[in-house]
Amino acid sequence: MHETTHEHPADAQIDPVCGMTVNPADRPDLQLEHEGRTYWFCGKGCLLEFRDAPGTYTAPGYQPQGM
Repeated sequence: MHETTHEHPADAQIDPVCGMTVNPADRPDLQLEHEGRTYWFCGKGCLLEFRDAPGTYTAPGYQPQGM
């Protein structure tokens, strides 16, 4: 079990594709930078979807539908 610290409030991230909560410490390989921002993903499928069409998932009106 991982201990939660409050030193880094940005530890929990939201996968921009599916909306799942992601702990970057658990999967440091599932991240991608786009336009100067780092995005974290729950799995490789979401990372690849984002990589192929980042504009879809960064559009102002996009709402993740879950997996």
